[in-house]
Amino acid sequence: MPNSKGGGEVIMSALDLYHPSATKVSDTKKTKDFLDLLNVYAQLTIYDSILTPFQSAELLINDSNDMVPDYPIIGGNIVHIKYNVADGPKDGEINMYFRVTKVKNVVITERKQAFTLNLVSEAGWQNMYTTLSTPFVGSPSQIVKSTFDKYLYEPSETGKKIAIDGTIGNLKLVAPRWKPSQVIKWVSDKALDVEKDMPGFFFFETNHGFRFMSLTTMLDKTKNIVITDLMGDITTARKEGSPPKGYLYKVPGVPVYGSDGKPLSGMVGSETTQNVDDFRASDRSRIGEDVIAGDIASKHITHDIFHKSIDTQTFNYWDDFDKVTRLSKIPQYYQNNIPISADIKVNLSPKQSKIHSNTKDQPGDRTLYADDYGLMRKHLMKQINDVVINNFEVPGNPIIESGRLVEFNYPSIRKVEKPEDAYQKKYSGFYLIRDCIHMFTPVGNQTTEYKVDMNIVKDGFHA
Repeated sequence: MPNSKGGGEVIMSALDLYHPSATKVSDTKKTKDFLDLLNVYAQLTIYDSILTPFQSAELLINDSNDMVPDYPIIGGNIVHIKYNVADGPKDGEINMYFRVTKVKNVVITERKQAFTLNLVSEAGWQNMYTTLSTPFVGSPSQIVKSTFDKYLYEPSETGKKIAIDGTIGNLKLVAPRWKPSQVIKWVSDKALDVEKDMPGFFFFETNHGFRFMSLTTMLDKTKNIVITDLMGDITTARKEGSPPKGYLYKVPGVPVYGSDGKPLSGMVGSETTQNVDDFRASDRSRIGEDVIAGDIASKHITHDIFHKSIDTQTFNYWDDFDKVTRLSKIPQYYQNNIPISADIKVNLSPKQSKIHSNTKDQPGDRTLYADDYGLMRKHLMKQINDVVINNFEVPGNPIIESGRLVEFNYPSIRKVEKPEDAYQKKYSGFYLIRDCIHMFTPVGNQTTEYKVDMNIVKDGFHA
């Protein structure tokens, strides 16, 4: 299990704003016409999420040189960002390119102004300027790979590669003047993973590259990276009082002492080291809303217009809980004796025409229809919204990014009388990092304070 120790500080070795004459990333390697922003920026914030295809960022500048008209900043300027932990290995270095899309929040004072640059990643910029009227045929993973390679990836530019999970089945489409991200989104919604024959694919960008990844992979701790943070090697006064690994949380209040005069909790060793700065728990039990939305029970009816037949599928939260890969052992809601009808929420889908359903010319191929993915895609999207911890702010480390797992020991609210009471067992355990905000604040001499604010999610109770 990878272990990210420490955190909270990095060395920002490059924060360069290039002149508009550098129209490609490859141009930046041939010119020295750039502004070093390390001494004039006040805050850098980078956003990524498994729900969005491209990274975006905001860069707050304190400017006394009137850069907007004189440099100029006209939109499309390339921004190069590079950082690493102090004395960190080269392969752990983060190296990214963004484009300026907007100048906002301009505040002018005497001989000085402050403004914010809105940024989008280089691939996101290329996506903005690309429109496709192109046919695509193949498995979802093949279509995603070809779309990415041809329209979003350029080895001589950013070098960000893509990691792709395998998929089954076959799709055909002609993009009706879509952006590459729209093609990928259409395909992602219909993709099935090769192991469990389940939908739930996401295309997204992180600091380390792109991912076309199934929820089955992301929620599997044997395949995905699990982040645990011990904040260095910390000893504890009582072995039995030491909390488990994971993102720890210092339990405040008066420590409780045992008969031997030693503290049982609260002020022992690693429990005094708080490496979660803040977090908020959202509403965890909204069964009324979930029933009405069909998240507890629903039905999907597929009409095969050509063969004049229908196919009906039903979903029940408790009966189907173990059919998908999950982080949690126990459902979020307890099952009572009152059944919930699947007719509360019914979705209808037509089956494709005879031309699209005929795969005789492709032996062994499987055409994907709505009854393969329509019902479960909806409920897998709900799975990443069951238990949400908002504003989970921790010291930053380059290993932290959307799509990875994090281990969190949820602090107990009640009075702590013994070590095992320090954490709430139901909400402790593995969480998926759904959304990630990387926040950088300059300290001096390239040293930069680094915080990460996340929305972490899980799909039920641990115990």
